[in-house]
Amino acid sequence: MKKALIKALIVLVPTYIVAYLTGKMVYVVPMLAAMGFIAASYGTDDTQKRIDSDHDEGADAEADEG
Repeated sequence: MKKALIKALIVLVPTYIVAYLTGKMVYVVPMLAAMGFIAASYGTDDTQKRIDSDHDEGADAEADEG
């Protein structure tokens, strides 16, 4: 929940500042997209890759079915 709030603030605060200062949507949409990328990258360093070591097992199962 805390990460979601931080991500929302990363996106919303700069976007609302740009909207307030410029009053033009042409600047708000790119700011929203850019901050969305930054927010998406926040907190992703704790993920782990899962590697399947039995990659040949699926090929054997297909051979048995056919």
